[in-house]
Amino acid sequence: MKLFYIRRMNSNSKILFVLFILGISVSQIQAQNTVSEVQDTVKKEFYVIKKSDGAEYVGEVISDDGREVLVLTKSIGKIFIIKSDIVSMTRIDASKLSQSSDGIYEDFRVEGPYTTRYFFTTNALPIKKKENYMMIGLQGPEVHFAVNDNLSLGVMATWIASPIALAAKYSFESKSESKTHFALGTIMASSGYLLQAQGFGGIHWATVTQGDRKSNVSFSAGYAYAKLYKDNSNYIGRKYYAQYPVIDGDYYYSNGLESSVDNELRNKGVDYYQQIYSPNKARGSAVLGISGITPIGQKASFIFDALAFLGTQYGLEYVNSIVYPDVQYKYRVYSNGTYTDVNATDDITVDEYKTAKIGIKPTVIIMPAIRFNRSYNKAFQVALAGVIAKNNWGEIISFPVPTVSWLRQF
Repeated sequence: MKLFYIRRMNSNSKILFVLFILGISVSQIQAQNTVSEVQDTVKKEFYVIKKSDGAEYVGEVISDDGREVLVLTKSIGKIFIIKSDIVSMTRIDASKLSQSSDGIYEDFRVEGPYTTRYFFTTNALPIKKKENYMMIGLQGPEVHFAVNDNLSLGVMATWIASPIALAAKYSFESKSESKTHFALGTIMASSGYLLQAQGFGGIHWATVTQGDRKSNVSFSAGYAYAKLYKDNSNYIGRKYYAQYPVIDGDYYYSNGLESSVDNELRNKGVDYYQQIYSPNKARGSAVLGISGITPIGQKASFIFDALAFLGTQYGLEYVNSIVYPDVQYKYRVYSNGTYTDVNATDDITVDEYKTAKIGIKPTVIIMPAIRFNRSYNKAFQVALAGVIAKNNWGEIISFPVPTVSWLRQF
């Protein structure tokens, strides 16, 4: 009986031991799952880290012990960065980081303040507060400040500070998930010390943008105008034109024919000094714009920027003709190496003209460009711009205007 009891106790001990081991294993598995769940709920923080040597890293900050920061980057994995070498650490909204199919985040594309503009025009996205920037181009500098998250003000000028302009843009608030944005903008310019500061101009517009700062397209519509100092900037032509007599098949055959006829006609009351101007003191035109930007590489974007100015074209319209009889004039004939003055008398017909609208005078500026994001707060862009316009005689002219500019956040 005693031996049987001992054996039975030994068998129970084995069962208890096995249950004890299983309990410990289950507890460890549950603890590991709990830790994993806690780790999954910890909010990851992503930063743009700029070092004093100019290097720049984008990634998830895993740890920060006060001396160095451990960062997980996509391109080179985990790296330690000594904090004394760090110039700035800018937190990035994790929602702006795209992820691949395996859950690995992709490199962050710079979304600095100058992504709110194209090469010349702007989109409807706002310059956020403290995201001020400047642009330096061949034509001159400009600076833009964010008053708040919706309103920005700027100053634009040439290198001689004339002309100089003030710019403003107000972006209307939109829902965070919306990709449709609206804005109103204006630019008011003065000729400065050029033209005795009496020249001025402006452009006022509305913009709708579809997309985000990385990739978007914008449509704009507005009105532009300009007034130069002298009224002859709107000169169209003369009120009177004489039908000059033809001498030997060509009325340009002799020097002084036109001036001689004109003098005689003035004596008869024809005011050849009377000139015709456009009725608008300030030249104005409707403005239409289409612009867009899209990434074409890790740190480059393609920009398409285009503006069309559709102004009213004024010209001369024939009114009537007046015949002046017995107009005496003089012309010079060249023969056998000598000039001979000849007196003549003819009836001269003078045509009278007036101002009239003769159509639309379009001017199109196309500015395809590439922007290179050199760092988080620096960019360089080059544009192969061109101008296509219609002159006062109805001829289409075009010419290139290649230019470059540098953008800096401050």
